[in-house]
Amino acid sequence: MAAAPHEGQVAIVTGAASGIGFAVARRLAEGGSAVAVVDQNGAGAEIAASSLRALGVSAIACQANVAESAEVRSVVEAVVANLGEPSILVNNAGISRGGRVQDISEEDWDLVLSVNLRGSFLFCKFVVPLMVEARYGRIVSIASGTAVRVGPGTSPYAASKAGVIALTKSVAGEVARMGITANVVAPGITDTAMTRGQFGDRLEEEAASGRIANPMKVVIQPDDIASAVCYLALPESRYITGQTIHVNAGAFMP
Repeated sequence: MAAAPHEGQVAIVTGAASGIGFAVARRLAEGGSAVAVVDQNGAGAEIAASSLRALGVSAIACQANVAESAEVRSVVEAVVANLGEPSILVNNAGISRGGRVQDISEEDWDLVLSVNLRGSFLFCKFVVPLMVEARYGRIVSIASGTAVRVGPGTSPYAASKAGVIALTKSVAGEVARMGITANVVAPGITDTAMTRGQFGDRLEEEAASGRIANPMKVVIQPDDIASAVCYLALPESRYITGQTIHVNAGAFMP
């Protein structure tokens, strides 16, 4: 009988109480990985971690603001103490604020960049040294098709996600000789609470014929994103690094 694909791994997944993050955490757990569920929603993180433990793996919940250095450091320390040194890092936590560039407040701009980009940077900052010591690691950050297919009213979100892509490429180059890969998954229009909050009942219509339509005319599911993330987290993906994998039903074809 073949071993579970992620057996023996320790994963940190941010923004994992719901949506794409939870789908990724669950798939990694089903593959045998121990998982740290990181989310600002502590109660949601504990519910998610409990559901993963029901699958027979070790899982802990960590409440944290990913933009705060001390909190990120504490999360990494808790993971090492309770699960072991992380071998998989999934930077998924993200928020969005919309509006025309002249209307967006500086506070909203700073908030989006802090969570989406600074949060990814901080987790890399504190996790990469452990991976370097182990000479192994898989880093996958979640960006967005908005980073490359920018529409009106998305400047802070688009800028932050483009920054995630650039950050990931830089990290990939720095650790390329150390058994560590760093890649990006860029979702298209995906059925999450954040997307539903933006489009509501028009989500399916937008996917079929709106300004963010895709030729398959589908709304992508979180599990579809999780499939790509979990592939990049495999040991066998060792020669894929610095890449952006677009899971977007053909909405953007680089």
